[in-house]
Amino acid sequence: MATERWARFCLAMSAGLLVVGEPAIAQGLQVRPEVEATLTVTNNSSPAAAGLSRSDAIISVNPRLSINSRGGRAAIEGNFGLEALAYADNSQDVIVRPSGSLRLRSELVDKWLFLNASVNADRISADPYAARPEVVTAFNNYTQMRYRVTPYLERQVTPSITLLARTDHIITRHVGDASTSNLARDSNEQGQIVSLDHRPEPFGWTAELTKQDSRLRGADTATLTQTAARVTGTYAVNVQLNLGATAGHELSKYSLIEHSDSIAGARVNWKPNERGELSARIERRYFGTGGELAWQQRSPFFGFSVRASRSPVAQTEGLLLGAVGDSVTSLLDGVLTTRYPDPGQRSAVVGDLVRQLNLPATLTGPVDLYTSYAQLQENASATVLFFGRLTTASATIFVRRQQRLVDLQDVLAPVTFDSDNRQYGAEFEATRRLTPVLSVNGGLRYNRIEGLGIREGQATRDASMRLGFTHLVNSATRFSAGIRYQSVSSTVTSNFREAAISAAVLYRF
Repeated sequence: MATERWARFCLAMSAGLLVVGEPAIAQGLQVRPEVEATLTVTNNSSPAAAGLSRSDAIISVNPRLSINSRGGRAAIEGNFGLEALAYADNSQDVIVRPSGSLRLRSELVDKWLFLNASVNADRISADPYAARPEVVTAFNNYTQMRYRVTPYLERQVTPSITLLARTDHIITRHVGDASTSNLARDSNEQGQIVSLDHRPEPFGWTAELTKQDSRLRGADTATLTQTAARVTGTYAVNVQLNLGATAGHELSKYSLIEHSDSIAGARVNWKPNERGELSARIERRYFGTGGELAWQQRSPFFGFSVRASRSPVAQTEGLLLGAVGDSVTSLLDGVLTTRYPDPGQRSAVVGDLVRQLNLPATLTGPVDLYTSYAQLQENASATVLFFGRLTTASATIFVRRQQRLVDLQDVLAPVTFDSDNRQYGAEFEATRRLTPVLSVNGGLRYNRIEGLGIREGQATRDASMRLGFTHLVNSATRFSAGIRYQSVSSTVTSNFREAAISAAVLYRF
């Protein structure tokens, strides 16, 4: 299996920690081994109701390789390795699983042919209505592998016309016992786009063909297929504001039902200054009104991002929707743009800051639910980051609603559409430097999921708080420790409370 091959590959990479003592550099490629060990002592290791809780000590060892290269026509970045997890009192089984992510961006033919690829190993909640532990644990999660390959052609045909032809292929697989396969929802997704774009001078246009297809592993019939042709006329009001009107046609299919519908909509792109941009698209389609909005703004000490979308999906993390949770690292990268204009240098600085201050890479987001039927998904989120000389703070808020597409008789879906839900949540994180090598940090998190349809009345509230410190022992070693309290109230699973103390050491060779 692909995931087993990746696990063996990660093991081979991690074995290099035994023999490599200094960063390896070859042709601009920097490979730096590191290992992180964590000890967590908890009074509720398998989150259970009062009177049934069980104390335990959780030991985690995570050897990995940090990889970075930005030379020539290729850029590789990320870290990947293995995570071994054991419980001192055997309240959970010992597990070994891949962890981390790697990303490749390359230019195969100068200003013509490109190739992007990535692999991600993420921990996913097995039961969306159960607790979401913040520490490393084997409870209520499995590992999901997501492989993505995107070859594309992009060419400036004339000074004002650009050609783009791209194909995305995403394979999602779970790692672990086959009994979790009904939860993991292994899937194959792909999408293609061919477009010609004429820059508005002041009038312009865009013509595009798109196709999206998502299906469960081994399924003969796609869960959702959408094929569309669009033409957009654009007008540049000024150098900052572009307006557009869209017309088109699309074919949509799921559960052996086909629909042929027209598309009508509008677009706007506004760049009020060199540090901010707002883009929005709204369209009338077969399911009603859909579209997306993205607004980003940055300054040398402050950045925020607002996102919203309404569209049909077959998998929660759909092809064009990106990862769950808003990224702290991307906002920090934007804030540091003025101070570090070179992308390679800035990426290294961001990585060092995240590592030294023990910042979260992403903040809280909705739980993924994988289904065998198409849904209408509505998303909205806002994230803000403040990066000061001594204080770094970030906050996010989100809401998501997923329901089966209406007005269509889904003849192949299960009798019970039990994945319809509404989620919302928020998180606040803050770090304060006390000395050049010592910082304190803390955070608050709140999540709520509510069932819709046949799960109406089922709900789970999950809240937690934490406080800790991080100490840079030297340039290669970081020590951190903290305490955490979590409370879960649910009409589906048991209510519980947990208190935990953890300590971690990160060493870079």
